[in-house]
Amino acid sequence: MTAYSGESDLNSALIMMLKTVAEMYKVYLVDDDNIILEELESRVPWMENGFEVIGRCTDPVKAIEEVDSLIPDVCICDLRMPEMDGNEMIRRIKEKGLVCEFVMLSAYDEYDDVRTFFKQSGYDYILKPINDEEIRMLLEKLYVKVSARLPEEGLQIVTQNSTFNDLVAYINEHFTERLCLEQIADKFGFSKNYICQLFKNHFDTTFSIYITKKRMIRAKEMLTDKTLSVKEIAYDLGYADYHHFYRTFKNYYGYSPKETR
Repeated sequence: MTAYSGESDLNSALIMMLKTVAEMYKVYLVDDDNIILEELESRVPWMENGFEVIGRCTDPVKAIEEVDSLIPDVCICDLRMPEMDGNEMIRRIKEKGLVCEFVMLSAYDEYDDVRTFFKQSGYDYILKPINDEEIRMLLEKLYVKVSARLPEEGLQIVTQNSTFNDLVAYINEHFTERLCLEQIADKFGFSKNYICQLFKNHFDTTFSIYITKKRMIRAKEMLTDKTLSVKEIAYDLGYADYHHFYRTFKNYYGYSPKETR
């Protein structure tokens, strides 16, 4: 990535920091039910969204020690656990000075529990059972939060891998369609893991975030045409759910599509 002369010192520092990232962002899972942990680790598309699970634990006391040692970027934990609840576990981890994004999983939405979590600067509070769309959106937001936003023109498509160049050119042409990693892997004869690594190595981002970035840039351009409704723009960009588009846009730019207009 290249820092442009008009960027602030802060943005330049963030971009330089991103250059040094060589691996995916790290996630640690905590739940007193090992079956839930196994389901989270196997079902959630971590790799596709730029994350890897580096550990999991059913004991919150032991989890505090492991989190302090492994230093994950994200910690996802259950609320109700024996010995110690999730809010207390987060408090003790924060006392150690760890910089980490916390996501709470719970079958309960009691006001006091939620209030305590967000008072501790928790990132998101999700009710069980988790649906696939919700977790995918969460990972997109977390990646942006952890890695910092990339500059608008920061991605180049010229690499020494001609097949990867063709793959990126295909995505650039079809990003408004419903593309998935498995579909692209089958089309170009790459494994999903290899494609993820190529995006990380060449663009310092993920397959999913690359497509989101392309869509958000196009969305901002389309919003200048006031003959198009926001819903029409969402559908034209491949979003079946208007509300998903609206939240993604606001998370990416910091303001809503309507505020843009």
